[in-house]
Amino acid sequence: MSKFSGLELEVETPFRLVLVHPVTRQPMRNGEGEPAYIDHYSSDSEIARKHQRAIQRRRLAMRGRMKITPEEIEAEAVDVLAALTVGWHLIDLRGNVIDLPFSQDNARELYANPAASWLREQIDESTADRANFSQGSSSS
Repeated sequence: MSKFSGLELEVETPFRLVLVHPVTRQPMRNGEGEPAYIDHYSSDSEIARKHQRAIQRRRLAMRGRMKITPEEIEAEAVDVLAALTVGWHLIDLRGNVIDLPFSQDNARELYANPAASWLREQIDESTADRANFSQGSSSS
């Protein structure tokens, strides 16, 4: 236990984000009432810090090139979100279950899809929302 434990958030415990429909703004549910969700770690977690350090190392190694493209920045952000994601139960916009197992590769593909930007925005905001990682907030 850290001597600062009274100040610490539970950033190493996954949080379950219930997805909100991009049009109705209601929680997404299937016909049985089960919610669509994505389980993820905080952007303050060791997983996130490890990926951010790897990105910084790559950028430092490119010093001679000195240019990074917007596409590279976007890909780095997608990679970090995929690394922070640890599970999901996906439901399409009509309420049908998407029977696709979670994997880092599937998460990367989902977050990189421009037509699913609404979902990427939700997961990006949730990983950065420290209130999701206060004691008692994690639900997975």
